Amino acid sequence: MTKSKVCLLLNGLLCVLLSALLAASAVGVYRDGMARREKDPLESIYTPEIVSEKLVRAGPLFVVSLGLASVCLALGIRDEGAEKPVRDPEIVRDLACARVSRPTKEMTGERRKQRRLMRAGWGTFVLCMVPPAVYLASPGHFPERDLEGMFYGLMSVLLPFAALGLCALAAAYALRDRSMERETKAAREQAQSERTEGSPRPEGRRGSPVRSDILRLAVIAAAVLMIIAGALNGSALDVLVKAITICTECVGLG
Repeated sequence: MTKSKVCLLLNGLLCVLLSALLAASAVGVYRDGMARREKDPLESIYTPEIVSEKLVRAGPLFVVSLGLASVCLALGIRDEGAEKPVRDPEIVRDLACARVSRPTKEMTGERRKQRRLMRAGWGTFVLCMVPPAVYLASPGHFPERDLEGMFYGLMSVLLPFAALGLCALAAAYALRDRSMERETKAAREQAQSERTEGSPRPEGRRGSPVRSDILRLAVIAAAVLMIIAGALNGSALDVLVKAITICTECVGLG
C-alpha cells in the first residue's frame, strides 16, 4: 500500500470518526436537556454553553482531520480512481454475451440464478415493509399530543425492518454481481471457442438488462402507498394540526 493510499485511508477514517462523535454529542445534548426539563419544565434543552462544551471535545479530532486534508492537498495526494468510469458488471456481461452465438448451459444457469436472486431480494424487502405499513395503517399509534412518542414509535418499527430489507437487497445485488462475473467469464471462454471454430458472430446483443426504472417505480409505488396509508388513518390531519400548533407557538401566538 502506497503512502498516498494510507493518507487517504486515514483521512476517510478521521472523517467517519468525527461524524460519529458529532452525532453522539448531539444525542447526548438532547438526553441531558430532556433530563433537565423533567426537573424544570422551563429549562431549555439546548444551551450555548452545553453545545460549546460538546464541540470543544470534538475540536482536536477536527483539527487533526483538517490538517491531514491540508497536507494531502499540499502534496497533491488524490484518489486516482475518482474520475475513472464505474465498471458495471451488467454492462460487461452484456458485452461479453453479445459476442456469443450459442450460450452455454453455465451461462443460462447463471442468468436464471440472477433472476432468482433479484426476486428473492425484492421479495424479502417487500415483506420487511409489511410490518411498518401495518403500523402506519393503525390510528392508535399516532396520539394527538405526543409527537415525540409517535416519532420514536414509528422509528422503532420502521428502522429495524427497513435495515433488514435493505441488507437483504444489498446481499442479493452482491450475489448477482458475482454471478454476472461468472457468466462473463463463461461467455468469454465460449466466444474464444467459437472464434477458434469459425462460428459466425451474432448480429445484436442478447438478453435484456434489468432497467434502473424498476427501482424508481418501486420507490415511487412505496411512497404512494405510504401516503395513502397515512391519509386513510387520519395522520395527514394530525400532522397539519400539529404543524399549525408548533408554528403558532414559535411565533408566540399559541
